[in-house]
Amino acid sequence: MIEMRGLSETDIKTISGQIADAFYDYSYNESDEGLIKYIGTRENMYIYIGAIVKAAYKSGMLYTTSENREGFLVLSGEGVNSIGFSDGMKMIIAEKKALGGFKKMKHFISACFSEGGSIETRMKKSKRKFLRIEVLVVRKEYQKQGFMKQMMDYAYELADKQGVPVILDTDDKDKSDRYEHLGMKLDRIRNCGEKFHMYDLIREPKVA
Repeated sequence: MIEMRGLSETDIKTISGQIADAFYDYSYNESDEGLIKYIGTRENMYIYIGAIVKAAYKSGMLYTTSENREGFLVLSGEGVNSIGFSDGMKMIIAEKKALGGFKKMKHFISACFSEGGSIETRMKKSKRKFLRIEVLVVRKEYQKQGFMKQMMDYAYELADKQGVPVILDTDDKDKSDRYEHLGMKLDRIRNCGEKFHMYDLIREPKVA
């Protein structure tokens, strides 16, 4: 895995578009609408994902699989960097625009944190440290070639060195199943509204 550095604004825009397209073009299972329920246009998905990618890159949290950029990974938590206040505020402002204003953003956040909150919220309440997978995407032309496993294994290795679990949440059962196949355990399923579920997953650290 390579930490992404020295990117131009054009590079960042290209990467953001590749990640946004992966989210927007994803085929959800029949029980889930996921993020598309709240971000209904490709343009708004570009704004939403672009804000996350830019903040992650500036904070040293954006990784790729190789110089070919087959996949992208954003990590937060123990042993990695965190988004600074200024970049975080810019990200929130852009996300509000993508979601259609403050009221809709508030509804989206409320849905995402329903039924006891996210696994991150619950980990923080129990004062447990963790490594969180914020974004994991393999570009369409490189899928089913082992790049998802490569990124997951990288996160596991970092977490094991810190002695902390890896956590993530996702918005689709099929995605959850793939994460389970690669070593995560389904912690709980939260019903966040009609055809909107969040699947909380965790992988405990391996003890040497």
